[in-house]
Amino acid sequence: MKAKIIACSLTLALAALTGCSGSQSGINRSLGQAEATRSLATDSKFDSHITSSAYSKLVQAKNLKEDGKIEEAQALAEQSELDMRLAIAKSENDKAKYEDKKLEEALRADEERKALYQSILDKETKK
Repeated sequence: MKAKIIACSLTLALAALTGCSGSQSGINRSLGQAEATRSLATDSKFDSHITSSAYSKLVQAKNLKEDGKIEEAQALAEQSELDMRLAIAKSENDKAKYEDKKLEEALRADEERKALYQSILDKETKK
């Protein structure tokens, strides 16, 4: 997943370097970043409430751009990207919590097994 994020970031950085000048460049970059983050969030099936809200902001930003409201469109596109990044971060946090829980359970089982083996060893050495 991190590789996808890096690849998207590099692609968007290259697009930003070769993009148009002025405010059109900024809005195109913001829309491109939001779209790339959206595709990553959609592919990974993150929190649908957040991603659907972010997608509607992205659609609004595209409509505002077409209406010539560049600054408003750019702000909305950036909000959309941030919302999608939030969905990604929440998903990664949930995965980390799940892995942590599994590791704690495994550690507890190992400690119980160690205590069992220690008690058997103590019984055998007392004989």
